[in-house]
Amino acid sequence: MKNTIRRFFIILRAALGVGLLYYVLKVTGGWAAAKQLISAKWLLPWLSALTIFGAAIEARRLGVLFGAQGMRLSFVEGYRAVAIAALFNFCIPGGTGGDVMKLYYLAADSRGRRVEIATLIFVDRAVALFCMLSLVVALALLDWQLVWDYPLIGSLVVVAAVGAVGLLVCGAIAFSSRLRESRWYAFIMDRAPLRRYLTRAADALYVFRENRAALARAAALSVVGHLALLGVMNAAARAFMPDAPPLTVSLLALLGLLANALPITPGGLGVGEAAFEGLFRSVGYGGGARLILAWRVGMLTLCCLGCALYITGARRGQVAEAAATTSS
Repeated sequence: MKNTIRRFFIILRAALGVGLLYYVLKVTGGWAAAKQLISAKWLLPWLSALTIFGAAIEARRLGVLFGAQGMRLSFVEGYRAVAIAALFNFCIPGGTGGDVMKLYYLAADSRGRRVEIATLIFVDRAVALFCMLSLVVALALLDWQLVWDYPLIGSLVVVAAVGAVGLLVCGAIAFSSRLRESRWYAFIMDRAPLRRYLTRAADALYVFRENRAALARAAALSVVGHLALLGVMNAAARAFMPDAPPLTVSLLALLGLLANALPITPGGLGVGEAAFEGLFRSVGYGGGARLILAWRVGMLTLCCLGCALYITGARRGQVAEAAATTSS
């Protein structure tokens, strides 16, 4: 009876993986977009390769942050978590589902340190966001005439700059030894809800005070990943709007991707397209929505990989349970 129930849940989990993949293909218009892109035969392999590379960068960045906390995360396990998270990011608003799945897989062998691992995932996202906001500001300085001529773009760049400074301030507060020794800190920690978990999360953040080199390495990896992403956007722009300057494409694409991250629809579907179309049309270029659609098509490769890893992970769990039952 137990084996029957176990098989049922394994089949159900596999069906869920296939269903999620179908959902991703359907809502992104994957096959229709592929037909539009097929005329540029070099573009689809380029998009897929850069997407796979970007996931490798994220997996390596997680490994660096884990190492700063005295934990080991192999590249293979990190990549598996990132690929599966990418699949769920397309299915649940705001990417929260992806983070939950990432936590599930990364904490599988460290059940006693889930709070610390959740904090690491938060730090990973914060580092990536800070680098993206900083890159927006840097590109705006390089393309200052565009920012000056279009007030909307300038306002968004100012918001990005304020966000980057805000993240720096939050980091300074988290790393402040004077704050941790103050009476206010003790007062808050003694009376806060879930104070035991909050204290562990604060301690996990404070570890990076003595491991700033790890944060610097993670930031450098993030910059490389963002530049690879901009490579995807500029590759698509060559097919859809060849007259658009690379700097303009890069700046507007990053601003559009920030809008795409808003927790409104699964994977930012529709929101990202509207943001891209509006931003590019505001400076005189049509077809902005096709850029992010091309990126989504490229992401399908990683989603397919995540679906396969999700299903095979269920099978591996079944084998492990069977082995444990036999040994006992």
